[in-house]
Amino acid sequence: MSQGPKREVRYWKAVAALAAVAAGVPLWAQQSRVYRDGNAWVEEVTGTLPAGREVRVNTDLGDVRVQGNSTACVYTVRKRSYAATQEAARRQFDEFRFNAVRTGEVDAFEGRATTPNLNRFGVEVLVQVPRALDSVKVETGGGALGFQAINATVTGTTGGGSVRLDNLAGPVKIKSGGGNVDGGTLGADVFLNIGGGIVRLENVSGQSRIKVGGGKVYIGSSHGADIQTGGGGIEVRKCDGDLRAVTGGGNISLGDVSGTVRAESMGGSVHVGSAKGRVQVTTGGGSVEAYKLVQGAQVETGAGAITVEFVGSRGSFSDSNLRTAAGDVTVFLPASLPVTVHASSDMISGQGIHSDFPGLQIHQEGGSYGPKSMWAEGQLNGGGALLRVRTTIGQIDFRRSQ
Repeated sequence: MSQGPKREVRYWKAVAALAAVAAGVPLWAQQSRVYRDGNAWVEEVTGTLPAGREVRVNTDLGDVRVQGNSTACVYTVRKRSYAATQEAARRQFDEFRFNAVRTGEVDAFEGRATTPNLNRFGVEVLVQVPRALDSVKVETGGGALGFQAINATVTGTTGGGSVRLDNLAGPVKIKSGGGNVDGGTLGADVFLNIGGGIVRLENVSGQSRIKVGGGKVYIGSSHGADIQTGGGGIEVRKCDGDLRAVTGGGNISLGDVSGTVRAESMGGSVHVGSAKGRVQVTTGGGSVEAYKLVQGAQVETGAGAITVEFVGSRGSFSDSNLRTAAGDVTVFLPASLPVTVHASSDMISGQGIHSDFPGLQIHQEGGSYGPKSMWAEGQLNGGGALLRVRTTIGQIDFRRSQ
């Protein structure tokens, strides 16, 4: 053959190779090995793709972890079979296929089961990526998710499994059919939609939007938060913005809140450490404690004691209403706060109504042979915003703040 035809053959081979790359076939060959691990057989597949701007993982099943500690896109897939023999395990390995391709700036990974029922079989996927990506998106039919040391926007979906998040700079959006969520340092907004499980986030620099079908929620700190759980306690230590906490049944414990507070429980106690914005608390049954409130408060409980401490002044304090169907109410007020008080107890217990403020006029009705009721009215320090306090059964105390 002359040199001309040979050059032509080489040219068309190069064109075919470039066309295959453009179509998104695997760029780098995979390596695999099979070994014994305890009572399981493992097929380990490894490979590398050049780093792109986006990583996508879509698998029918398996745990998936993405870590931002690599210069390229390095992946390891471990198929784990508990079959009795190596031959039977290899047949199962062949029934789950995993492909890695590069298309444009996207590194894409796909795991597909060729049979609907893979018994005693599991998959683990680890993808190590550059920290500075634009987007990471993972979807698994069922399995745990893990994201660590990534600057990109993170989106994760699992049919059911635990989720671990840590050292993430971008927004995070997770949807899970059920499983616990554990988060460390998160540098932007976090959106969680979990069918059921315990959610624990240590530090969220952005907004926290959490919806749980049923389970406890804990946040160490967040810039703002909107939390809903069908049943379970809610605890937020610190919130640098507005906070909404709603539970179908459970206690709510809130620490320092720089914005407004809205807390609702079908049945449970509510505690607020401090709040600079307005406070609204409703519980079907349970005690309410709210301290260091700069603005007004609306508090109502079906049964339980109420303790509220106001620290606001004339310019910040606004109309407030405290009400319980059964329980004592204690209100702490600054000595110089201008406020107009209306208070009543339909059936008094203890001393009825007590006040450290002489400007409050206290009256009573009823007596020896029937229920005794009491009410109090007055303008403290010349009067100001209206403070209404009512208990159906219980006593009321107005005390000076220390």
